[in-house]
Parts: sequence; structure tokens; C-alpha cells
Amino acid sequence: MEDPLHRDGSYVWAPLVQEWRIANPEELVRQRFIHRLHTHYGYSLEQMVQEKPVQVGRRSTRADIFVCRDAAAKAENRDYVLAVETKAEHVPLLVEDYWQGESYARSAECEFLVMHNHKETRCLLLKPGAPGERIEVADLPSAEDLADSRRMAAVRRATKAFTRDEFRKLLHECHSILRDNHKMDPGSAFDEISKVLFIKMGFERTGERERFTRDYMDRYAQMRRSKPEGLLKDLYEDAKKIYEADELFGEEDTLRISLATFRRIVAKLEGFDLSATSDDVKGIAFERFLGQTFRGELGQFFTPRPVVDFMVEMLDPGEGDLVCDPASGTGGFLIKVFEHIRAKILADVESSKRQVRAALEAKAKTEGWTDEQLQVAIEDEFAKLNSQLNDSDESSRISLLSRATIYGSDAEPRAARTSKMNMIMHGDGHGGIYYHDGLIDVGGIFPGRFKYVITNPPFGSNVGRDQIVGATEQTRVLDDPKRIKLYTDLYKDDWHSSHVRLHRAAKERLPILGLFDIGRDPIGGPVATSKIRANRSTETLFVERCIDLLERGGQLGIVLPEGILNNPSMQWLRNYVEGRAKLLAVVSVPHEVFASSKATVKTSLVFLRRFTEEDEDAWADALYEGKVFAQGWAAEQRDLAEAEAAAACKALGPAAARLRLLLGERNQLADEVIALQRSYRAAVKSLSAQDRAEVRRYQRVVSPNTFAPADALFTDGTVAASSSVTPEDAMRMWAHIRSAEDSIKALQQELDALSLSMDESQLDAVQEVLSAEAAALADIRDRTEGVARQRAREIFDYPIFMAEVEKAGITATGDTGPDVPNELPGVLERYRAFAKKHSEQEHV
Repeated sequence: MEDPLHRDGSYVWAPLVQEWRIANPEELVRQRFIHRLHTHYGYSLEQMVQEKPVQVGRRSTRADIFVCRDAAAKAENRDYVLAVETKAEHVPLLVEDYWQGESYARSAECEFLVMHNHKETRCLLLKPGAPGERIEVADLPSAEDLADSRRMAAVRRATKAFTRDEFRKLLHECHSILRDNHKMDPGSAFDEISKVLFIKMGFERTGERERFTRDYMDRYAQMRRSKPEGLLKDLYEDAKKIYEADELFGEEDTLRISLATFRRIVAKLEGFDLSATSDDVKGIAFERFLGQTFRGELGQFFTPRPVVDFMVEMLDPGEGDLVCDPASGTGGFLIKVFEHIRAKILADVESSKRQVRAALEAKAKTEGWTDEQLQVAIEDEFAKLNSQLNDSDESSRISLLSRATIYGSDAEPRAARTSKMNMIMHGDGHGGIYYHDGLIDVGGIFPGRFKYVITNPPFGSNVGRDQIVGATEQTRVLDDPKRIKLYTDLYKDDWHSSHVRLHRAAKERLPILGLFDIGRDPIGGPVATSKIRANRSTETLFVERCIDLLERGGQLGIVLPEGILNNPSMQWLRNYVEGRAKLLAVVSVPHEVFASSKATVKTSLVFLRRFTEEDEDAWADALYEGKVFAQGWAAEQRDLAEAEAAAACKALGPAAARLRLLLGERNQLADEVIALQRSYRAAVKSLSAQDRAEVRRYQRVVSPNTFAPADALFTDGTVAASSSVTPEDAMRMWAHIRSAEDSIKALQQELDALSLSMDESQLDAVQEVLSAEAAALADIRDRTEGVARQRAREIFDYPIFMAEVEKAGITATGDTGPDVPNELPGVLERYRAFAKKHSEQEHV
């Protein structure tokens, strides 16, 4: 739609002062809002004043816009109702900025202060007093409201909290309309109400800031010449163009509701202008609506807000920190991270403004500035600071947060789309959200990139070796040359090497499990030679994935079943993790936290920090010392076990003692033969065909009756083709093997003779002693690694914060709120004290 302002080159007409003004960003916002006050709220130009001088204390300054009760009041300089402060387009409205506007409003005895920046309008109801109370309300009063006491009472009652709840209830009512009228399941109904919301928000953002109403639809139909049967398609196609870069809707996606139902929903939402409604109002309302909708069939994609808040506060990400959720669901963690970091940026700017104002006031006093000179200087400096918050400037702090900080993915298409919608409702930051399997790299999500990873991964399902890299849409590997170049230029070698690895995996049809250390047998074995396991549970794979995504020293917050932490069958995973990350904290939460999403296991909130290089070296040293200690322990235990067995056999007589020694020698030789055969096969495999033939001739001479083809002797082995093994080496091995086999035969003959000299009771007694010895030695072998790891843990010891809560801010039915008991904030305080204490001790 056309710009309503009268422009002439770099100037804009200001009707309230009847002059041309330089069309800088703030002046354009001011003149557009004057137009909106006139056309939308019904105020006449005759009752508005621009840049009215006001006395604030001993200073005289000017307010952007004042609105009087009527034209007569303006003429008589009385009954000012609204004070309006405008900011440059897309500059956030900060609490610090209210100070100036509030002083103007109170000096003129206005009841309402309006703050506006084109993107957002905030209205404060000012209560009398010193300093006086201010309450944020849903909308400013219209000219008609001023003449009706009942309507003014409604304006005063419509506080932000009330509006948020009202908006959520309306969304639920619209959702019910879709389910009733079109018999949709909850998920499908949610998809359609989301489309309606984004049509409404898109038109309200890009039009003349007019609410998307039924009347607007009728005028739109006339302008587009849309027929009734094509009106919804036209609206939806235009909305898709608005959100084209966001990839919210597919090209073939359509609105699957009737025009009558669409108009009924629009009527329900007519009271809200989503472009003017603050992000926290519509964002929180939308999130609560999500909680109600997804509590059933899609509950696994929704993490309760008290848990989200706690985990983000525990990690405490800051400006410039890259954050990822590889199983982002509806985006709860990412939204909280966005809000958390944005709040830090805003607080920093507010702090800078206080310092700037204090410094300028001191300078003004010293140099004798006028009040107007001081105010101009403050506004100039504030404008510079506000530029850091301009989300239309790609280099601003807020823009970098929105576009280059937060990443997430989900393999469920509805969850991924909802996550983007949720982020937009909360104020953007959605560009790094992907519809993709979180176990596989996509876009800006690749190993070693993130300072923080925070997630609630799916539980209870498995990834099998029949699931292949690149075989589905969710596991696709990028093959577009232009985008490959784009990402390579953007993310450099780390992304490129990751993509080459995935591209090769897809080409070779590698199972997804093959990408993971714990998906191979042995764990961490080479991809080329290791076996792929039949399956692994998703939660265990996500543990490895999340650690991989972290940079060295990066931190992970993850929701896990408690079985991973305490079930003996999961010791293998705990061993794997302790060699890659430090456990920072474990907070056990009650079963009811996830009961509403039909979870059947008790969970804990687990916090880890990936090893730094220093940690890796320290753990390697500890593990080495642990192995040395374990070897000494095992030798000592073996000596004790063997001495006990020797004493027991000696007590049975000389024959029993001799029988035990002969058995020991035979078994030792048998083990040597097995090792020699393995070496021999590897050696022969490395020889040329001619050399193998020479070895074969040697075999015939040494043992013509037991000749085995050389090919049968090197079916496995790892000697490289470039090895310096000679035929003579192989012949010596063969001779050594035959010699050992002959010794075994001789020992066996002596054993047989000795056994014949002993009665059955003696043999049974010896067998019992030998079985006990073998069991003791096997137990020692089994325990040796555990002893090594336990010793390594003692050497690599560090403090771990542990807590358990009975109440976590959510009921078994999924209800949350200030009235629901929540022990997590107290745990957060204790953790911070714990972390501070041990940090101080490390630096002593």
C-alpha cells in the first residue's frame, strides 16, 4: 500500500507544525504515527500538538506529540490526555527511554504515555503520585473512548497480563472452531490456525498498520478483484510471499478451511493488532496455546516452561555465544535463549545510557549548557546506543542475535514449522531453524561450533542400521553447488570437512549409526573396519551428538532418563561420556514434570562441559596412571589367586600339584599358538604370490600330511602390503607354531598319564580347585578395566552439583503458573553459589 505521508525528496510534510521537515528515520516514524492517530484512533489534527515545550523541573524541553481531549482544550492549553514519544524505526522500546517520556507526560498531567517505534506500540497508564505507578495496558484510547466513561474504564482494565490471557483464550476458541467445523485432529487444526495468524500478522505488518478485519478483507477482495471462491487463495499466496524467506509454508501448501470459517476466526481476532501487540504478549500467549494443543499427541515436542527457564538460566548464555538445540521441538529452549540474551543486551544498553546521561549532566553543569543543549546531547548519544538495537541493521547487536546466534532442527515437520512460528511471535531469531534429523549436520549446525547446546531429545525409540544417511528428506545431504559454496564461504573449513564426510556417507549408503562412535563395534572403532551395531536408542545417540556439536569447553544441558545415570546396563555410555566431558550438575525432577506429555520414565536435567585440551591431557594422564595401577593390582590379585590354588592342590597330594602345573603350561602354550597363528596369517597375506608359493613348498616339506593351502591361513590380519616381512619370517613363524603344537601334544600325553594314576575323587577335587582359580582369574580380568577407571576418576576428581526437587513448577496435568510450587529457582541459587565457591578455590 502507498505511503500516506506527503514527501518531497528528502523532506516530509509535518501537518501539526505546518512545515517541511528533513525525513530522517525518527521524523518519518513520528509523522506516520500522527497519521495513524488521525485515521485509526479518530483524533483530529486540531487536538494534537507536535513538539510542545514542557517544563520538567527547572528544565524546559519538548515532547514529540501531545493529544488533548478536544480542539477547544488544545486552544486553551488544558486537558492533555496522551503524551507520545516516538523512536526510530525498529529501535526497541526500553525502560530507560520511558524516563524521558514519562517526565513529559506527568508534567502535562497526561493519563497515558505512548511509546512507538513503528514496529511496536506500548501504552502506559500513569497513576498519580511520587514517583507514581505506571501500568502497561493493551492499547491507547481512541477519540470515541474519551467520550464514554465505560469504554475508558475498559481501556484502563485491559492490562498487558489480561490481554495475554485473553489472546490465548481466543486462540483456543479459534482452534475449537476448526476442530468442530472441519472435524480436524488437534495437530491439523493447529496448522490451519497458524496460517490464519500469519496471514493476519503479515498484512498488519506490511500494510498501513491497519488491523486485519472482515472489512479489510472485503476491501482487499475489491482491490485484488478476488472472487469469493478465490479470496482465501489470494490472501494465503500473498502471505506466503511476505514470509518467503522464512520457509514457513511449502509451495503446494494451501488453506484447508472454508471462507465462512476463515471470516469467523478473523472476527474473533479483530480486537488484536498483531503488529502493534508487543512480542512478549503474543509470544507468551502463543506459547501457552502451544502447550495446550501439544499436550496430547505431540507432547514430546513441548518442554514445560519452568524446566526451560531453569536450564537456560543454569547455562547462562551471553551475547556472541552460539547456541543449538538439535531436537528443538516447538522451540521452547531457543526462545528462552533469545529472550535471555536479548535481556542482557537491553540491560547493557540501559546501563550505558545511565552512565552517558550522568556524564553529560556533569559536563553541562561544568560548561554552563542550557537545558535544551543538554537534552539534544543526551538524545544524540542515546540514538547512537539505540542503533545497537536496530534489527534492520545486519551489524547491530540485536540483529546478530536474531540472525546468527540461535540454531535448531527437528525431524518432525510440524514441530520444525511451529518452532519458526513461535520464534517469530517472540520477536524473530528463527533463521537457523531447520526441518531435519538432528543427528545429521544441516546448514549452520555442524560439530565443534557451539558454545552451548540445550535440548530435550526424544526418548524410547531406536535408530537401526537400516536407516541410511541421505535416504529420507529429514536425513538429506546438501547437493546444491551454490549453497555448498555459500556455506563453505560462510563457515570455512570446519563446515566443508563435515559436508565432505556426510556426502561420502550418503554416496556409500552408510547407516546413520556409522557416523557415531557408539553406533560402531567396538565403540569408537574406525568406520571402515568396524561393525555397525543393530541399533542404539535415540537418547544415547543424542548424548554423543550434543557433545560433538560443542566447541572445546562448551556446555550442554540435556533432559535424560535417569536410567542412563544409574542403570548398570548403561555403564558403557557413562564410560564413553566421562572420557569426553565433565559432569557439572545433575538435577532430578519429579515424574509429573513430563507426565502430561505421556512420558513413562523419571528424568533428570544433566549439565556437562566438553573437555578442553587441558582436560583431555589430564584425563589421558589419569587413565594411563589408572591402567598402571590396575595392572599392579591385577598382578597382585593373580598371585594371590594362584597361590591359593597351588596350596589347595598341594594339600591334595603331589600328583594334584603336578597336574595343575601341567595344565597351566599347556594353556599358556595354547594361547601363544593362537597369537602366532594370527601373526602368521597376517604375514603371509602381506607376501607376493611368488613368496606365498615358496612358503607353501616349505609347509609341504615340514608337514606334508597336514598341508593347508596358504590362502586359508590369511583370511584376516592387518599387516600392510608395504610390510618388510620376508618368506623366511613366515617360515620361522610356521616352525615356531609347529614346535609349540608338538610341545602341547607332549604335555597332553603327560596329563593323560597323570590323570590315569589318580582316582575319580582326586580328579574331582582338583577340578573344583582349578575351576575356582579360573573363575577368580576371569573376575580379575573383568574388574581390571573398572579398577583402572576408578583410579583415573580419583586422580581426575572434580566437584559435581547434585540436587533433587519434588516440585518443579508444573502439575501432572501440565498446568504451570505462579501458584504452582517450584523448587527450581532455589536450586539455581544453590548451584550458582556452588559454582562460585569452587571457581574461587581453583584460582587460590
